[in-house]
Amino acid sequence: MEAPTTEVHRGDCWAGGRSLVAVSAERARAELADGAQPCAVCRPDRVLIRP
Repeated sequence: MEAPTTEVHRGDCWAGGRSLVAVSAERARAELADGAQPCAVCRPDRVLIRP
């Protein structure tokens, strides 16, 4: 049985539900690089690629 795919959200995303856990931008980038999916609503991957 596979583990559910982790999804990364921005802190102000309404689609994340109540179980969001805040992480640093560095950790979010690492999670995305490791295969976590960006939320299709808030698209944190677009924000995290900025310098």
